Amino acid sequence: MAEHDGHRERMRQRARETDMRGFQPHEVLEFLLMYAIPRRDVNPLAHKLIERFGSLSGVLDARPEELMQVPGVGENAATLLSSLVSVFSAYQRDRWRKRPCLSSRKEAGEFCTALFSRQKVESIVIVCLDVHKAVLASEMLTQGTVSETPLYPREVVAYALRHQAHSVILAHNHPSGDTRPSMDDLRITLEIRDALRTMDITLEDHFIIAGSRFTSLWQTGALSEPAAVPLLAQEKQGRAAADDDAPNAQEGPRA
Repeated sequence: MAEHDGHRERMRQRARETDMRGFQPHEVLEFLLMYAIPRRDVNPLAHKLIERFGSLSGVLDARPEELMQVPGVGENAATLLSSLVSVFSAYQRDRWRKRPCLSSRKEAGEFCTALFSRQKVESIVIVCLDVHKAVLASEMLTQGTVSETPLYPREVVAYALRHQAHSVILAHNHPSGDTRPSMDDLRITLEIRDALRTMDITLEDHFIIAGSRFTSLWQTGALSEPAAVPLLAQEKQGRAAADDDAPNAQEGPRA
């Protein structure tokens, strides 16, 4: 028992001194489990959880009832592990609570990422900024399926006008984990950019979120005309080729 207590104290000291840098995924779990399961070697259980759910993030994303199916995981441990993502999300929301100023792409991306905690379907968020890039308002506009969600330029413009925004940031998540923009992402972003321009409102950026990672369409150059036009032309050619390859396709009535 003394040897086991010594191991726990060494792990606590190591966590304090390194902020858990260098901890392996099973060690992070072992550290957490020490506080839910006292007086027991939880290292084997940490390995078992990683094996069952595939990764540390898989364990933390699991529901309590799923965790409790693993022998050795009781209600206390399951509740602790399954609540950590929500706790971090609450931390992030509180951190950004007092009208933050999103003066850099990194800050804007981190702010938007915090709004997508545990979203399992595609969702779209709008953030309205004043002339100093301070947040006026943010809201989840729409939610869809695991692969798509509808977005209409008129809704974005109406929300921006309602909050007297000088500029707007859009963000949506890809539950697939891929932060690369699709052609549909690019097309609707350009439509929204142009619709906002008619009201003298700037589209600052559109972020694609996947977990803790994000891609800025502005930084990729996709929001500039020279970059966007060839991409849209490429998509149009692809659609035309697809139509040519569909011999049974029939033309519907024209609007």
